[in-house]
Amino acid sequence: MTDVAIVGMGPWGLSVLERLVTGALERPSSRHDLTVHVVEPGTPGSGVYGGPQPDYLILNTPCGQHSMYPFAAPGRAGMGFYEWAVASGYQWVGDRCDVTTRGRPLTPHDFLPRRLMGEYLAWAYRCLEREAPEGVTFVHHPTTAAGLEAHDGRERLRLAGGGVLDVDHVVLTTGHTPNGRPPGAAFLPPYPVDGLAGTVPELTSVGVQGMGLVALDVVMALTRGRGGTFVRRDGRLRYRPSGTEPRIALFSRSGTPYCAKSLGATDLTDEFEAVICTRTALRELRADGRRMDARRELLPLVFAEMTVAYYTQAARLAEGPGAAPVVAERLAAAWRAGRFSGAVAGLADRFGAFDADAHFFAGESESFVSSKDYEVWVTDLLATDVDAALVPNGASPVKVAYEVLRPLRDAMRDAVEYGGLAPASHRDFQANLRNRVARIVAGPPVHRNEQLLALMDAEIVRTPFGPSPEVVPDGDGAVVASRLLDRQHAERVDRLVAAHIDQPTVHDSSSPLLRQLFADGRVRQFQVDGEELGSIDLTEDFHPVRADGHPERRLWVFGALAEGVRYYTAYIPGPASRVRAFLDARVCAEQILEEA
Repeated sequence: MTDVAIVGMGPWGLSVLERLVTGALERPSSRHDLTVHVVEPGTPGSGVYGGPQPDYLILNTPCGQHSMYPFAAPGRAGMGFYEWAVASGYQWVGDRCDVTTRGRPLTPHDFLPRRLMGEYLAWAYRCLEREAPEGVTFVHHPTTAAGLEAHDGRERLRLAGGGVLDVDHVVLTTGHTPNGRPPGAAFLPPYPVDGLAGTVPELTSVGVQGMGLVALDVVMALTRGRGGTFVRRDGRLRYRPSGTEPRIALFSRSGTPYCAKSLGATDLTDEFEAVICTRTALRELRADGRRMDARRELLPLVFAEMTVAYYTQAARLAEGPGAAPVVAERLAAAWRAGRFSGAVAGLADRFGAFDADAHFFAGESESFVSSKDYEVWVTDLLATDVDAALVPNGASPVKVAYEVLRPLRDAMRDAVEYGGLAPASHRDFQANLRNRVARIVAGPPVHRNEQLLALMDAEIVRTPFGPSPEVVPDGDGAVVASRLLDRQHAERVDRLVAAHIDQPTVHDSSSPLLRQLFADGRVRQFQVDGEELGSIDLTEDFHPVRADGHPERRLWVFGALAEGVRYYTAYIPGPASRVRAFLDARVCAEQILEEA
């Protein structure tokens, strides 16, 4: 008998479970004797997507790009998220998704409410439970894990509220585990956003620290969630206030809003073939175990690939499909010959200029005279990006260049993970560069940024402080003061929301399980040359590293807890650019099944 506990049954835990069930089904001649203990206080599978959520909280990826069954599985019950939603009878009724026959049918390009993802993941869990072959048993424990210690050659998992599980393996997939707050911290947490309705009084002022996806959730909760509505008039989206909205001030360290996902664009990961930023080129950067500098060595390759994509698409639109491969080969040859900038200059004369560096680091070299100057810049940046995102099927050359970052993320992971960067570059990557990548390729659907522009036009949302303002807590609120405007601007906000998700740490985690593992020396912070850089330290086969440098072979860690030593782990799996969750989980599942 082999027992495994999966602690946290959201998308990553479900990926491990899917690989265990599939692996067992692929071994029909073997007799299995495996019990999977699912330690999850909520509905197994749904994770943070479970429970009642308003329909204005939507996913930031089209429904056709998610699936808990990414590989062909004839005869299996599983299906992708879009297929499940259609089979379940969901259709659009206005801006809601209901089970009906009288609404507007869904398409694979729709951004569906998150509550449907919670339903889909819970359905996928039930499918796996039914499909598990004889000898593979699921046991759900509706609680959390409070502690873990080695016991008689196995692992003893203590459950909150009492009870223990003695198991052979423990898989930690607990998702976003909050860090402990410093004493006196004034920030309100962003989630659950419904809670902000009771925390933030009407007609007050709210500072929202962040300009990304979490910040947009907060803004929607404080506007659409307060009864406001969006209407399209004269070709533009307008906002009709309910009269109860607070005044919202957005700000962030970079001061740059996220780019929108294009209308009708598809994930081209399976079709993409790099011509400059190839896996071979990236492997050479880590040859002989050397650690690279991301800005100096990695980004030039990425920017060159974005440039190839821009001019290839521009040529396709201007001169037809046959022009695209000619331009791509011309630029690839110029890169190999050291004449890339000259070749780009020649194409700019024909198709317009494109500076990947300027797009990636938008705002970094800008100077702003006043609040008004900065707010105009933000509005213009958003409006220009929205126009590009509204080009049907993601055909804008700028958006095609941005989309290159999606399939390149796997190659970039290979380059930067597990100490691939020098210590200073690793800190820079985690603090600055990874957010820049996310801003370009992991943004909201275009209609969300249209809504943000409408809220700015209605003066419900403002951006008065410029990049990286100073925040001084003051009672329930804070005084926020600009630092990078020539004409300084400061004002007090009545409430302050931390609209971002920090990377998890273990020494001050809010999880008693993680704190105990750290105190016992069974996990440690990731280090490069002896310098702690955050995240749980892991082996390349996903085991945590002890304080003494040895791996914990009975423990496994996946998902958000691994962010730091790894890169881009917080996502819902899918069949293309997010399939790595299943590939990683398979390593764990095969070892467990061999023992079982």
